[in-house]
Amino acid sequence: TRFMHCGRVTLVVGVIAVIIETVLGMFIGMISGFKGGRVDNLLMRFGEIISSIPFMPLVITLSASIGNNMTTDGKMYLIMVILGILSWPGMARLVRAQILIEREKDFVLAARALGIKEASIIIRHIMPNVLNICIVNMTLSYASKMLMEAALSFLGFGVVEPMPSWGNMLNAAQSATVIQNYWWQWITPAVCVCIAALGVNLVGDALREALDPKANEK
Repeated sequence: TRFMHCGRVTLVVGVIAVIIETVLGMFIGMISGFKGGRVDNLLMRFGEIISSIPFMPLVITLSASIGNNMTTDGKMYLIMVILGILSWPGMARLVRAQILIEREKDFVLAARALGIKEASIIIRHIMPNVLNICIVNMTLSYASKMLMEAALSFLGFGVVEPMPSWGNMLNAAQSATVIQNYWWQWITPAVCVCIAALGVNLVGDALREALDPKANEK
């Protein structure tokens, strides 16, 4: 039963973090790519600042400073938010690059000539052409979020007991006695983390091939 709950917690943490990353990345990337100029330069430099922040030291510092005063659920939500906020620059650059291509196409120029508002052009005309790339990137990013959560929980700075996760199950099996005599306590969660990450990556590769028409021509 505990093992099943571990999977649910790890998967939920990854999902929420990816949603936060995708929303922020798409919003900032679309504005940056469509506006261009100073707005683009400012947002991209801000994204580079966020990317330069080391993730592990920041999470460990926050967990040590304010994590002890938070409930188990609150600490889990903190990990979700930090994972999502620090991961959006990659998604933003990807969306920006696609927007720079799409905004020069004829249908965007026609929409501008008709006097359609910029917000409507971005949401109704450009966003559908970017969603495919975002969906693929979400699946690939989801696997990395699960591995990060497992690593943090293993180090004792992520999801803490009594709430279970695959990471803190590995943390509880560090003694030599457990490793030698109770091997199933650490092999099972380790194998499940690897299988889950590999499965999500395979889904991402399959989606990339299915949603990219040029891939079928090769």
